[in-house]
Amino acid sequence: MKSIHVPRIDARYWAGITMASIFGTNTGDLYAHDSGLGIIGGLPVLVLLVAMAYFFERRDNSKHEAWYWLAIIIIRTGATNIADYLCGRRYVGINRIELSIGLALFIAAMVWQRTPDDKKGLPQTNARYWVAMLAAGVFGTAAGDALTKALGDSSGIGGVYASSIMAVILAAVLMYGRNGRTQMLYYYWLTVCIARTAGTAIADMLAENESLNIGLPTCTLITGLVFVGVLVLWKSRTQPEPAMA
Repeated sequence: MKSIHVPRIDARYWAGITMASIFGTNTGDLYAHDSGLGIIGGLPVLVLLVAMAYFFERRDNSKHEAWYWLAIIIIRTGATNIADYLCGRRYVGINRIELSIGLALFIAAMVWQRTPDDKKGLPQTNARYWVAMLAAGVFGTAAGDALTKALGDSSGIGGVYASSIMAVILAAVLMYGRNGRTQMLYYYWLTVCIARTAGTAIADMLAENESLNIGLPTCTLITGLVFVGVLVLWKSRTQPEPAMA
């Protein structure tokens, strides 16, 4: 992805990633349930959308972040469905904790195998980056669901507990990383994985909590508006670094 389409890593970026994690969880569930294609049937459509976004992004020389955030949402939507398929009892039925551990090791291995193009600040948004982002999304869905189920259920107090715990952990990681740690490759991916996990817990709690009674379609609309609002209304103080190609 061109550097002119990639956002700078700052507080706005992490707010966007967090809201993308919440919104993407909702879009994944809504897409699987309401598209008529099912959990796995809609994945080819998402792959096609990513390919089309890549095709047009490479030919767009205007400076904006729309292509990056579009890719983030599409991949997060697909990651939600992939995790539900792999862990669902009606499907593959892999244990959520075991899948989370395996994906954590996979992401760690990809981060370890950094390329000379990777530098402090932003990893290169090449194919390896997007594979890792997909893996982080699947990890976050599996880990978030595992935590929620361990504490109860997303429709009740379990979802509130899981959301609160992950929100505190994410806030602590971001606070600790304020002095440049989020600019380090391993810390960047650690934060992404935690944001994905928190996003799953929060999104499911908002959509399914019986006391709130929001419902998935309305929740998806609300989280989508907040996501767009964060990106449109919150401006970065400095221009993005030309770190990606």
